[in-house]
Amino acid sequence: MALPLPGEITSFFDNHAEHVVKNLLITAEGIFAAKSTNLNIVKDELGNVLENQQTTKPASNYKRLIRFFQLNDQEKQELTQSLLCICFCILGLKGRKPKYLTLDGTAWEVGTAKVHLLTLAVVIKGVSIPICWEDLAKKGTSNFSERKALLDKACRWYDLRGMVLLADREYIGQEWFKYLKNNGLGFVIRLKKNVYKEQVDEQRSGSSRHFKHQKWRYIGMQREAKKSTYKNVGVAKRITIAGEAYTFVIFKNPKKGAEEPLVYFISTLRDKRKIVKVYPIRWKIECCFKHLKSNGFNLEELNFSNKEKIKLMMAIVSFLYVLCIHQGLLAYSKLKKSDFKKYRDGTKTLAVSIFRKGKAIVAGKFHHLKSFIRFLIAVLKGKRLPFWVHVQ
Repeated sequence: MALPLPGEITSFFDNHAEHVVKNLLITAEGIFAAKSTNLNIVKDELGNVLENQQTTKPASNYKRLIRFFQLNDQEKQELTQSLLCICFCILGLKGRKPKYLTLDGTAWEVGTAKVHLLTLAVVIKGVSIPICWEDLAKKGTSNFSERKALLDKACRWYDLRGMVLLADREYIGQEWFKYLKNNGLGFVIRLKKNVYKEQVDEQRSGSSRHFKHQKWRYIGMQREAKKSTYKNVGVAKRITIAGEAYTFVIFKNPKKGAEEPLVYFISTLRDKRKIVKVYPIRWKIECCFKHLKSNGFNLEELNFSNKEKIKLMMAIVSFLYVLCIHQGLLAYSKLKKSDFKKYRDGTKTLAVSIFRKGKAIVAGKFHHLKSFIRFLIAVLKGKRLPFWVHVQ
């Protein structure tokens, strides 16, 4: 493979030999073409990527893929960081720091092995972008130590101070809340019914125009939250847990016929309207997982169980995902009426998601390694790493 890599690409991979970077790009393009992370499927696309269908057998291409994922763990980790740098250059945030983070896990099995990717993502232009992940290799929820290890790594790679973390009901605990606050992170986290009921019932002193229900008990707040007066804003009071003050909110579920008529939140924010408004952004990480899996690259089809290999594969599909998001955002930079789908209740959504729109565009941009490299150079032209990203 005599094709030399241009400096616009190699500058992101200072610690890696050129053949390693080439194999990374070959693997990524093969995954995109195959719509799968199963290397036995990806190998069949490498003939087109390398333009050597007539001279190289699929079995040889399969060996190339296997060898690539046999790099030592340190090199895998460094490749992940390099790909993240490229991702944030591609997105071109022009110095702006995102406001919201999302945290969730996606789990599946590879044979008898368990995969559980605990993933931290940042929300950029309405899209959730993975920025740090760890394979917990187990079923069930994460514990405080596992979450802390993930956030500790993320805080070394990014300046997250001032951002607000959005997370679902499993990501709670007084130790966890305090850890987030101590690292300069705000949060809005959904709660299960009756969680922190005792603290709500006990703490009834003080009053404020922002917390009109400060003296109410839990059951009284539930009753009030169901009234039409509070249907769009919920009811709130300040509570203290282990010496730290938070806002507790009960909100009437806007979904008709929902199994849970009320939704509960705890947050470092004081404004209940904002708490209720921003929490739905959390759903963006679920959309991201769907695109990485069934809608895009079938992440669950990967055919190895080694944790470091899985984490590198996550980096590759996240890189491809960002390429698609970038092209989708460009396509939707000037929205038209025809871009939307309108429902009977009057709500509107994009007829084709940003990811799917971008993926269709990317599919026409390159057909072999040479064109893939040209495409990457064009996308990266004039882009710089945002000031809050320091994964290098």
